[in-house]
Amino acid sequence: MGMDAELIERITQEHQRRLAWFEDNQGEITPSPDLLAGGLRLVHPRKGIYKPADLPYVLSIKIKLNSPYADGVPVPTPRGGWLLQYHQERADPAARDMTSANRGLMLCIADRIPVGVLREQAPARHNSRYNVLGLALPVRWEDGFFYFESLNPKAAPVIDPVSDVLEAMAHAEVDEELAAESGAFDDDYDARRRVYREIVARQGQAGFRTALLEAYGGRCAITGFDAAPALEGAHLCPYRGPESNVVTNGLLLRSDIHTLFDLRLLAVDPVTRTIVLSKLLAGTQYEALSSSQLAEPVQAWHRPEPTALESKWQAFRSDEDSR
Repeated sequence: MGMDAELIERITQEHQRRLAWFEDNQGEITPSPDLLAGGLRLVHPRKGIYKPADLPYVLSIKIKLNSPYADGVPVPTPRGGWLLQYHQERADPAARDMTSANRGLMLCIADRIPVGVLREQAPARHNSRYNVLGLALPVRWEDGFFYFESLNPKAAPVIDPVSDVLEAMAHAEVDEELAAESGAFDDDYDARRRVYREIVARQGQAGFRTALLEAYGGRCAITGFDAAPALEGAHLCPYRGPESNVVTNGLLLRSDIHTLFDLRLLAVDPVTRTIVLSKLLAGTQYEALSSSQLAEPVQAWHRPEPTALESKWQAFRSDEDSR
């Protein structure tokens, strides 16, 4: 089983036997499993998350085709593993601790207890059939979603489960948009216009970026790089409308630094205003930026808002703890 011997000793034999079913049947297509011999249930007959009454932990989750929640699909990782984003029970993230299912998954995270995962296939005439994906370890909760890493093969996140899943989803959306646009350009001029739209989208909204260019003297706040075409407006708190586009909620960053900043691989210590790098960047050329000082606007009213820097810092530290 994908658990260490010490963990196996901490869970009941009945729990071990139920988890073993998901391991033994991994890769099989089956009707929704119900009871093992002895009356041990494996899944909830209706809900996606099943927390047995006799266990403190969740036993299994089902990825359902017509779920009322925005559940994800398995995202492949190097060497054959996968990651999964799965919505908590109840829509409001603030309701996380209000159901036994959510509390059971949080306990799985704390004690590193795996769960069985099934994915619904195209429904049959009378009953759905499920692909048994095997065991997965819930490793994170964020903004209403639980994140899982497969155990066999073991998932190997490139950055961390949340970032890898969100990046895969973004790639899928972009691929769909590009596919819809394929063949839409009659000449090189139209194709070049699309390239410029993509550049502008990366650089940030015009007014926001222009204000940051002026406030930071046309230099990257971290590297000092001064080639304006490669500088972008980076938000500290995520964009949630025009009110987000204020200089105090942004930094002027070189495009590659902006990417690392948004991926939470690089952050600014809000107390010392120095640059801190993720352990994943150790040994790279970016290491030279570690402990360097953030360059801030001369005008005090243009400097980064302390609570925005603190929020970004805490998010970085949370991600770094899970890596």
